[in-house]
Amino acid sequence: MITETMPEANTEPGTEADTKRPGRGRLVAIVVVAVLLLGAGAARAWWPEQKADVRAGTTLVTAEGMAARYGIDVNLIGVTAAGGLIEFRYQVVDPDKADRMMNDTTLLPIVVVEESGATMVISRPHHAAEPQLGGTYFFLFANAHNAIHAGSQVTLVMGDARLEHIVARG
Repeated sequence: MITETMPEANTEPGTEADTKRPGRGRLVAIVVVAVLLLGAGAARAWWPEQKADVRAGTTLVTAEGMAARYGIDVNLIGVTAAGGLIEFRYQVVDPDKADRMMNDTTLLPIVVVEESGATMVISRPHHAAEPQLGGTYFFLFANAHNAIHAGSQVTLVMGDARLEHIVARG
């Protein structure tokens, strides 16, 4: 039986064996940088980028002004579903104007928290029926980051108009 022994690796700094594998310090540094990059990416995905204020360039209107422009009377902005949703409820006072508002994606309602500027939007209309005079309808928004609470003051933005200082109900 023949037994050979492998020659001992020369592990002194600066030798050939030392330069083939990265040291533990370099490996730890690579792992730390990778974790930081992943953490920064996750934080960026979680924390929304600063966007332009949707209230800029809009005209302040009264409740009557909103009814004249869009055919609706705002009844409620409320926190529902254990705080996870915001309900925007309105009554139709002019079916033709309300129909346009309910189906035109450029006129979809936007709710802005006045204190923080947090903005709640919906991506598309969801009403299939034609609005009826006196009918009550609603939109639901996700309450992102639990931004709106009962008592929060919000602004409703629709098209080029905004209705301010609406108190969210719980």
